Amino acid sequence: MAGAKRDYYDVLGVERDADETSIKRAFHGLARDWHPDVAEAPEAEARFRELAEAYSVLSKPEARLLYDRYGYRGRGNEGFDEGRWDARLAVAERGENVRLDMELRNFEASTGARRVVQFRCRVRCASCTGRGVLGVTDPGCEFCGGTGQRRTVSHLDVAQLLQVEVCPLCVGKPCAQCGGAGTVEAEQRIRLLVPAGVEDGAHLRVRGDGNDAGAGSIPGDLLVRIKVLPPPRDPRLVRYMALALLVIAVATLVAYLVR
Repeated sequence: MAGAKRDYYDVLGVERDADETSIKRAFHGLARDWHPDVAEAPEAEARFRELAEAYSVLSKPEARLLYDRYGYRGRGNEGFDEGRWDARLAVAERGENVRLDMELRNFEASTGARRVVQFRCRVRCASCTGRGVLGVTDPGCEFCGGTGQRRTVSHLDVAQLLQVEVCPLCVGKPCAQCGGAGTVEAEQRIRLLVPAGVEDGAHLRVRGDGNDAGAGSIPGDLLVRIKVLPPPRDPRLVRYMALALLVIAVATLVAYLVR
């Protein structure tokens, strides 16, 4: 019999009235400490999944509201239907992953490294909190389900095309900041901890740092592919070549000055 899940606010170590920035900061701080590729504790993987699950709910206004009303476990909630909650999460849209390549020198791959990586991805629009619309939507709207958006998928020969439109029944004005998409493109910077012993071709996954898909979605992941550069054939050869280049540069400068 599975034990009751911990309260998501306790998992992230934030107050119930914490804002979106505080929740994101708490998640990223704890996720780096408990990432299975970094932490050595046997419970690291379970702890990381717990953090990701808590963040996927508390980072979305709609899911957080539902959790506050029906899923808050800090004081106990006997009437909460776990199956219905998990079913709601299972159908949540997921943002696309972001993929990067990173080159490491041979000694960095052996001993580990810390790298600041910079990339562009889709983030949730701050003006409309990812809804794509301004103003208050109708929670009882049968057309959009209270999201303020109508999402349709067109099945093409080689792909599926997702179209997002403002609900014509309860909302008539799309967000000017994101054009109704619910997300905007932004530059992101994170410090990535590369574990010691990483091999060429390995992939490092940072959960929740990929593309966002708007309100009600779960952010994708950042996938970093590692390329380990081969070591120099003879380390002394590198020093000799550097010394030779220095001698040539000095000789060239002397020849220029004595003209």
